[in-house]
Amino acid sequence: MQDRKKKESERRSTTGVNIQFLNTFFITITAIVFCFTLIISNTVNNRFHAVENAIDKFIICEQCSELIETSANYLTDQARLFVVTHKTDYAKAYLNEINVEKRQQKALEKLRTVCSEKDIAMQRLKIALEQGQSLITMELYAMRLAYKVIGKDDIPEQIRSIQIRDLDENLPLEKLNEIAITNLFGEGYLIYKTRINNNCRITISSIEQQIKDELNLNSTELGSNIKRLRVLFLILLVVNAILFISFAYLVIFPLEKFKTSIENDEKLNIIGSIECKHLAESYNEIYELKAQNEKSLLKKAEYDGLTGILNRRAFDQICTTSAEKRQPVALLLIDMDNFKHINDNYGHAGGDTALKELSRILTETFRNEDYIARIGGDEFAAILPNCPAIAANTIKEKIASVNEKLANIKDNIKPVSVSVGVAFSECGFSEELFKNADKALYVVKEKGKRGCEVYGTSFGAG
Repeated sequence: MQDRKKKESERRSTTGVNIQFLNTFFITITAIVFCFTLIISNTVNNRFHAVENAIDKFIICEQCSELIETSANYLTDQARLFVVTHKTDYAKAYLNEINVEKRQQKALEKLRTVCSEKDIAMQRLKIALEQGQSLITMELYAMRLAYKVIGKDDIPEQIRSIQIRDLDENLPLEKLNEIAITNLFGEGYLIYKTRINNNCRITISSIEQQIKDELNLNSTELGSNIKRLRVLFLILLVVNAILFISFAYLVIFPLEKFKTSIENDEKLNIIGSIECKHLAESYNEIYELKAQNEKSLLKKAEYDGLTGILNRRAFDQICTTSAEKRQPVALLLIDMDNFKHINDNYGHAGGDTALKELSRILTETFRNEDYIARIGGDEFAAILPNCPAIAANTIKEKIASVNEKLANIKDNIKPVSVSVGVAFSECGFSEELFKNADKALYVVKEKGKRGCEVYGTSFGAG
């Protein structure tokens, strides 16, 4: 009862990383980073739309600028062509532009969709376009004079309604034609038109610059937010990598170690997270209890009265246990050579001495965890748990050492030696394992005794 309380106290005092706390901590960090990612992603989305809108504004502004300039030049060209050629098609085209096509007004309306009426640039553009109406008035008056010169009656109403100035009313037709041409080609008209066009261009450029500034601002903000997103994604990557490594180091790796130890019927190392350490401690308590029970059972088994080592009954029990554990094992069948000769020459006392000496030497030569048993008169066996086939040479060396020691046993009993057959199994003891060791022993005796053979290495396995 006290031992149990002591173990429970030691388990509570076990230090290490609590995987549950670690998991909660990383989940919290991930959730926080994810929230920031959502917020910044939303900001990036808004900035992206702002950039799109700024680009659309810039495109619209470019289009409107080109449309206003094209329309103004078109009106000037049509008016000039009419007063020079007197072809009414040009006059009709001019009137169609200002009454039907209305490209300047349409451009202005389109600009209103991307620019506020309160914008100074927009107000200046409206003033510039209003000033442009003065050019239209000059152009219409020149066309009115041209119509009077050609003397046609089918004058469009918009041009007919223009009143000819008294100063020009009574002038000769040639003079009127000259005035009409001068009005559209003269220096005053060109200066006025250039000034108005420049004002329009400056205003449009101002609007474009405003949109560019807005575009640059949004682009800069968008770039900054994208960098923040990259940092957050990098943090998420690092957090997940740390979580994965921690989980692998604190849980997966210890569990793999535990699995290997359990398969090998070994105690577990106290490693990993606190939960894994508690699991290992609980398992080790059960393991120790089981080992004590097994040891108790083995102690109850009968030992050989002469040699003091395990007898045939104990050997059979150990073989059964090995078969159940299904772990790597080596079986050695050991026969004392010339035992009858020893009995005949040294008597039964000499034979008993030889058997005792052989038991002692075998016990000293092999490991503490190996089981040495006397299974017959001069027949011995050894079960070597957790002994893989790569230990074959080591076993041969040990048997050679045994034979060297037997050559100098007490009472000078000679000759004493052993013949040994060895077989290995990866799945514990089996009848086949016993047969294989017996076959190897038979080969040693056929070769003249005093030696060791391993089944399947020095002769055919068939």
